[in-house]
Amino acid sequence: MLDRVGSWSFGQGLINEYSRIQSRTLVAQQQIATGKVGDQFADVKDKAGVLASAKLKSGAIDTYLSTTKEVLNKLDVQDLHLQQLSDVAARLRAALGDAISTGRAPALMEEVKNLYNETVSILNTRVDGKYIYGGSRTDQPPVNTPDLASLVAAPTVYDAFDNTPVKQTQRIDENEVIETGMLASDIGAGLMQMFKDIGTFDSSVSGPFGFQLTQAQTTFLNTTQAAMPAVQTDVNAYAAINGTRHAQVTAARDRHESLSAYFTKFIGDIEDVDLSEAVARLNSDQVAAQAAGRMIAQLNQFSLLDFLR
Repeated sequence: MLDRVGSWSFGQGLINEYSRIQSRTLVAQQQIATGKVGDQFADVKDKAGVLASAKLKSGAIDTYLSTTKEVLNKLDVQDLHLQQLSDVAARLRAALGDAISTGRAPALMEEVKNLYNETVSILNTRVDGKYIYGGSRTDQPPVNTPDLASLVAAPTVYDAFDNTPVKQTQRIDENEVIETGMLASDIGAGLMQMFKDIGTFDSSVSGPFGFQLTQAQTTFLNTTQAAMPAVQTDVNAYAAINGTRHAQVTAARDRHESLSAYFTKFIGDIEDVDLSEAVARLNSDQVAAQAAGRMIAQLNQFSLLDFLR
């Protein structure tokens, strides 16, 4: 058997180079497909430690960013409810004023009952199946008097509330914890007391309110109406507190969004591949692989017979 022209080491070296070219081609194809330098920290070599630290920090920031957005949604809901409670107080005051000015109140108690039901509905609001004004107790309604009659029957207005005194808090930054929850007994007690007073008077010997107001009824309504601005002011004060918290959380969200964008770019600069450069490398390696393949094929075909002839 005649030996082929060339040494074994030359052929083996050619084969090894072909394998290396194929490996580089696979890497380039993967980079182009994913847009990343690689899927392991080792692929970025000396920047692996910096990349790991940046990803850890970025993950924490993204978690806080998600939390601040959830808190803002909750504060928006509370702001809406506080505006509605303030509106209920204004409408109750207007209803009392109408009765006083006309000296007649045939529909006053119907309006009072409707406003009371609206108030209970607000205070017993659920979000994702949880009562948001119940403090740490979110599995049952914070207001246990579903109608005006049951509120009148309660020994005190505070017996109508089942919320706990614990207000919900949320960490919105590494060193920033904010109180986000409000209690039904805080934001609704003043308004509920007005309802209880009116219902109690209507069911007393001086009631009920009817087509013609008595002097006692007129005096009571004047006193009650005079107290309504303070009730509405208390509700608006809670709305102001909620607004302050909203501004604080909004600032935290904006801060997290800026940091998230920064770390996204920082991480991308390390692990994102230069697509134009990767495509150029792929094309170059494909050409080299074709050339190496042809050389290997030609080398395997040569023998001494080709030269002896």
